[in-house]
Order: sequence, then C-alpha cells, then structure tokens
Amino acid sequence: MVYKDFLSQKELDLIKATRPTNQWWVEGITNSDTNSRIVDTFDITGSIGWLDQKVFTFIKNLKLNYDINAINETKLLQYNTGGKYDWHQDVLWSQKLHRKFTYIIQLSEKNEYTGGDFEFRDAKHIDMKHARDVGTMIVFPSILYHRVTPLIKGQRHSIVGWVVGPQWK
Repeated sequence: MVYKDFLSQKELDLIKATRPTNQWWVEGITNSDTNSRIVDTFDITGSIGWLDQKVFTFIKNLKLNYDINAINETKLLQYNTGGKYDWHQDVLWSQKLHRKFTYIIQLSEKNEYTGGDFEFRDAKHIDMKHARDVGTMIVFPSILYHRVTPLIKGQRHSIVGWVVGPQWK
C-alpha cells in the first residue's frame, strides 16, 4: 500500500535536521546465498518519537487484522551509486517478536537519483506510481519479497522500520 504525502514538508525538514554526518553511517555490504545488499544505515530507533507514534497509529488504524504491538527498529538508509538490496523478506523467524509490517518512507526527491526502484516480487498489482514521491510511505506485510534495484546515479535516502507482534501461528 502506498500512501502519498504521509509526511508534511515540516516533518521532512525535522527528519532532515537529524540526519547524521558521514562518520555516523554504518557501511553495509552483505553477500550470501540468500541476499545481497549495499546500503549505508543509521539506527534511529526511538530517537524520533513523534514519527514512531505517527507510523504505528497509522498502521494500527488500517485494521488489517494483524496482531501488532510496537515498532522495534527504525533506520535511515542511504543508497549511493551501485547501492542495492536484492530480493528478500523482512521477517526474522528466530526472534521472539516477528516483524509483521515493513514501512519505507521516501526522503529523496525522485529526480535526485536514477535506478534505486522499490519493487515487489509477488505483488505486482500494487499501484507504485507515487512510491518515489518525497514524503510517501509504503506499508506491506514483512513476509512479502521485495527489493531495491541498483542505483545508477545520485543518492537515495529513505527510512525503513518494522512493526512487530507475537510470532506467526
């Protein structure tokens, strides 16, 4: 589900003011048989309380009949040229609380980068035309396979977070 203008310009400016300088980004390169990612991250879990509350309340009010109780992790993502995240799911099956929903909030203007498209593998019916609009939020069940295609030019910034609940039954 894509929600255009989830964040106002004022809210986007507040988030931009909290972005770390380069020395605080954690370089992320993971390669294995199951996924491949090249993206820098910065953990902002709990540091933007108003955002956590807004996202959680919004998702809870969707009444999607999922047992959810908190946001447990939120990160700023920075994709540079060549950055990507291959097909993967976000559920961490070994954890006590399972990720039920993933949310991604677009922070970059769509003309600031080329490539870096967010895609679903098995949910092609979802209208993604506003997914690259700044302030847009994408919400989806964390069990859906998804990816970010390789960034060809520029820089892509977004927020990713997970809403958790009891283990899947």
